[in-house]
Amino acid sequence: MGSNPVSEGEHMVKVIFYNLLRSKYNINETMVHKGSINEILDQIIKQYPQMQRKDFDTAVVFHKGKPIHKINFNHIVDDSEEIIITHFVGGG
Repeated sequence: MGSNPVSEGEHMVKVIFYNLLRSKYNINETMVHKGSINEILDQIIKQYPQMQRKDFDTAVVFHKGKPIHKINFNHIVDDSEEIIITHFVGGG
């Protein structure tokens, strides 16, 4: 499981990874500073340089139960909130 290099003593945003990102990078969650989803993704990539920005191009972010797609990644997430980053995977 990935370690969390950010101090948890501060009010932070909790980021939980599901599906493709979790399995590809073996990272379950991390903590970042508040900001837009784009800014949060930049922080994640800085913490985990093995991740690439294109990994998030087809991701869906859930914030307060609502899905947010790439076109709306300017959406702001505040301290002490939580987001989930996932990909919809198909099967049949």
